[in-house]
Amino acid sequence: MARYMVLWKANASTWPTDPKGLLGMWEAATGGGDHLLNAGALKDLGWFSAEEGYGIFEAESKADVLGMVQPFFPFFSQDVREMVPWESGKQAILGSARQAASR
Repeated sequence: MARYMVLWKANASTWPTDPKGLLGMWEAATGGGDHLLNAGALKDLGWFSAEEGYGIFEAESKADVLGMVQPFFPFFSQDVREMVPWESGKQAILGSARQAASR
């Protein structure tokens, strides 16, 4: 199963301006985060600030992750990136560099 890092950032211009509406938005967003954590695909979720953070997902595909984070849009935008384990990436990079050097 692949791992994905999702960097998320608030689209504050889409947020409700009244305090009760804002509270409702935050309750829905944090409830969604709790749901994804409890379901198991979201392995870690954290904050950089009150408006930015990250999530680490394990999923079969990037499309699966996109489907999981879509409900948070338009209140938050997400940057979804596949994470390559160190050894796999190292072997791919060294293999390519060695092949190029042997020409």
